[in-house]
Amino acid sequence: MRDRTVRLPLLAALTLLAALSARAADPTPPATPAKSVASEKVRLDAALDGVAARYRAVTDFKADFRQEVRRAHIKRPLEKSGSVFYQAPGRMRWDYKRPDRVHYVSDGDILWAYEVATKQAVRMPIRDSELYDSLKFLFGQGDLRESFNASWAGEQEGLVGLRLVPRSGQQNYRSLTLWCREGTWEIVRSELVDPLDNTSHITFSNIDQTTRLKTDAFSFKPPKGAVIQDLTRASGAPAAAPSPPKDTPAP
Repeated sequence: MRDRTVRLPLLAALTLLAALSARAADPTPPATPAKSVASEKVRLDAALDGVAARYRAVTDFKADFRQEVRRAHIKRPLEKSGSVFYQAPGRMRWDYKRPDRVHYVSDGDILWAYEVATKQAVRMPIRDSELYDSLKFLFGQGDLRESFNASWAGEQEGLVGLRLVPRSGQQNYRSLTLWCREGTWEIVRSELVDPLDNTSHITFSNIDQTTRLKTDAFSFKPPKGAVIQDLTRASGAPAAAPSPPKDTPAP
């Protein structure tokens, strides 16, 4: 549980960067006009500035998502789906519904991971973690250039690629590539590669950036009977769940 607790929210937060500036993609993206004069460096700088500008404009976000994980040594991909919610600065909630019900909830300071079937919960600090260091632009600090080594990833099907490699020596992933429409900087798809060369793709639908979400939906209280591993404590030893908590409201 602990490895997945670190890696899955990291994937979620990274991919959320794509969602925050994306809208539902057309089946066939329009062709990008040839840019024979502009250098890759100029286009890279424009992409970084464009994505950042779109991100800064978003305060609330919710969508359904479908995740496909392609594992290096297994042919059949792993498919998952659920709903995601975001509220600036840095609050996130991912409710996985299929194939297993799992919740990742962060108020910007604490991250909870909870598996419904096993009743296992993990509580961990965000701001002292590698996760926060790599993703502090989601919390209103830093920027893409500060957190990542960025490079031009070329063009595919009318989209331009922005490859991001963490500067912090992050051990949970190697790179994130964002594919977007040049000029508008709408991100159509993303690809995350982990240290074992597994790749994760997330597609969003039913995107809503206008509805104001409830702040208390980004706090979490594990249900009665849950086994809690509290990584905010020095030992990280399991703790008994508080009883009985109120249900966490929907955003």
